[in-house]
Amino acid sequence: MISVRSLTKRYGKIKALNSVDADFRDGEITAIVGENGAGKSTLLKICANILRADSGTLTVDGIDVKGDSVEVRKRIGYLPEMPYLYERLSGREFLYYIAEIRELKDYERIIEELAERIGISYFLDYEIGTYSKGMKQKISVISAIMHSPRNLLLDEPVYGLDPLTSRSLQRFIKGGKGTTVIATHSTDLVEHLADRVYMMRRGRFVFSGRTADIIRRYGGVENAYFSIME
Repeated sequence: MISVRSLTKRYGKIKALNSVDADFRDGEITAIVGENGAGKSTLLKICANILRADSGTLTVDGIDVKGDSVEVRKRIGYLPEMPYLYERLSGREFLYYIAEIRELKDYERIIEELAERIGISYFLDYEIGTYSKGMKQKISVISAIMHSPRNLLLDEPVYGLDPLTSRSLQRFIKGGKGTTVIATHSTDLVEHLADRVYMMRRGRFVFSGRTADIIRRYGGVENAYFSIME
């Protein structure tokens, strides 16, 4: 479970997050939707312990990030919207490099198993620079989860992917056992994956509810979004 209380983050005069409160629950996939600049990516980066909030509290599985940031990082798998990959390395070389930084044991076997599961094992020894966007996304997903985190933070995980790659990633995401939070613009993805939806505007949550309830009430997440946000 990931809990945030009164999280605030400023970039100069811009308040990217304005006293945000939320509980992202174990065993649920939570989607955060909102316009560009709403604060979705900033919130995920703070939850991943990449950015520090100006004020407020963040706990991951009951651990305060200010008290034990190292343990929090172990429990989080974070996929940024635009991952940085070393394109002159092969997929395998890049993943081995990340595994060694994390000081993982038996990482060769772990990477092979994940690559097989996510559908990229055949291409591991090709240079990343030759990969399609979908293949790069799969490598990024493996790098985010190879340390077996309980919680996943995914920023636009299927953006720009072909339908088959998108479907395989969605199946993988559904298999998560801890807390999964997805920032996305895709209301279709929300309806297919998310148990709960938060709608964000100007650094604040303005609405939250269970996806099934939203679909029953509004006829779809997109209808709800326009009804609530306009």
